[in-house]
Parts: sequence; C-alpha cells; structure tokens
Amino acid sequence: MSDSDYTQGGRIRVLLGSAVNRVAVIAPFIKVNALRSLLDAIRKDVHVRCVTRWLPRDVAAGVSDPEILDALVERGNFSLSLVDRLHAKLYLSDDRCLVGSSNVTFAGMGERSEDSNIEVLVETAADDPAIVATLHEIMQAERPATRSIARTARRLADSLPAEAKASADVDAWFPRSRRPEYAFHFHSQPPSGYVRASDNDLLADLARSNVHPGLSEEDFRSAIRSLLAAIPIAEIILSSKEDMTFTRADAQSYLERIAGDEFSVSDLWSAFVNWMAHFFPESVIKQEITEIALRRAQVVVDQ
Repeated sequence: MSDSDYTQGGRIRVLLGSAVNRVAVIAPFIKVNALRSLLDAIRKDVHVRCVTRWLPRDVAAGVSDPEILDALVERGNFSLSLVDRLHAKLYLSDDRCLVGSSNVTFAGMGERSEDSNIEVLVETAADDPAIVATLHEIMQAERPATRSIARTARRLADSLPAEAKASADVDAWFPRSRRPEYAFHFHSQPPSGYVRASDNDLLADLARSNVHPGLSEEDFRSAIRSLLAAIPIAEIILSSKEDMTFTRADAQSYLERIAGDEFSVSDLWSAFVNWMAHFFPESVIKQEITEIALRRAQVVVDQ
C-alpha cells in the first residue's frame, strides 16, 4: 500500500471505489481537483450524488469551488445539490458510510504535504439512525445546483474586497452602496465585464453579506432584512414603540468606527438610509427636509 492509502483521502477513495450502485459525497467545502481525485476512484456506472454549499465568502477564501459542476458534467451520471446550512461531512458507498470532519480539499483529506488538517473519519452503516436522520434533513433542505448559481457564486466571490476575504465576521455587515433597489437583480444575475464604480460597490455589499446565491426574491429580502436588523443603529430604530426621527447625528459615533478612507461617515449614512427605507418600507420612511433622516412610523398603505 502507498502512503496515500493511509490518509483520510485514501480511505475515502477506497470506500467509494468499492461501490456497485451509488455513492454520495457530502461536504460544505469541495475543491475541484480534490473531487476529481475521488471521481477517478469510482466506477463509471456508479451514480454520484454530491451535496455542498457555495457561500460567496467560502468561494472567495478558496475553500470551495463552484467549478465542481464542470468536473461532474464531464463524468456524467451524477446529481449536484446545495444546502446552505450544510456542515456535515459524509461519504457513502452503497450500505457503508464514513462520517467525520474531512472536507473534500487536499488539506482536509490529509494530502497537502506541509499543512494538512488534523481530521477524523469513522466508518458506520448507511442505515445508522443518525445517518438516516441527517440525510433526511439534507433532502428536505437541498436545491439543485445550476450553472447560473455557480456563475453567481464565483462572480460575487471575485467582487469581495481583499480585506474582507480574510475576515469571517459576517455579523459586522454594513452596506456601502446607495442602490439597494438593484440588489436582488445583481444577486441573481451579477453583471460581468466592465462595471461602473457604483455597480462594484453594490456587488461588494452583496459579496460581504454572504447571502446564498440562487434564492427567491422573497428569501433574499428576508436574508437582507435580517442582516440590516442586526446593525446596532437599525436595532434602535426598529425596536422603537413610538414614532421617532433618527438623524446622522444619532448614528455619528457608530459610523465613525466603521468609516474609512474609501467611505466617509456621510457616505455610510446615505447608504444606510436607502437600504433601510427600501427593505423596511412598512416601518421606516426616508425623510429629506434640512438633512437626510429616517423616521420610524407606521406606514399606512391605501387599499
């Protein structure tokens, strides 16, 4: 046996190579070359089920490749789906299963010479109740991976500013663009080629948000509303039980902490007002008298 047979990757390949009918490769992080090394071990007549996730920050960090779709198309006899909350790592071969911590990356499979991860995989039966329950939960949550979603994930990842790629602090999201009315269109069909600076700002906002590609407009709005509501100054407005006016002066100290060379306090305040008014039209109104402000009020819509 070669040294690679003793790695976690080697164990996975041996397991998948024994399959007669079907295999499943389920992991949040799947790199294309690592997946190819697994596919090479599987008989061509065996169906491959692959389940993963394509979050923009994961793709930008280089731990997940939407291009695995191309590798699976080349092989054929496959299915590929996405589960946005996926953390489980499962490798199934007919009635056998390896479960543990190894993703489909060479580091995760113990096959990167200098800095491979310390991982564990335990073999169990595919009909183990815990495995069956996890597979059922995955089946309830999965949606087909499409080429459009793959392109969107890659485009958003490429739009993420360099300083944000190294940060996992999604909770600190704050919009910079002043064009929230185009947010869903850009998230579902991001422009390619030459784009204006304002378009780049919006793409960067969407990439920073880490909202999953391929969502319906309703689910997208819900995700953005949740991110906006988590911003401390938004919490003040949305939690108020009374009508109130909230000005830049009220937000000044918070905005000064997150402003930088590229976006001033004034820029951030204008962006924040636009996003709040667009995504919370039922409770906040953009007000322009002597200065831009948000008014917290019950908005009455004519029937």
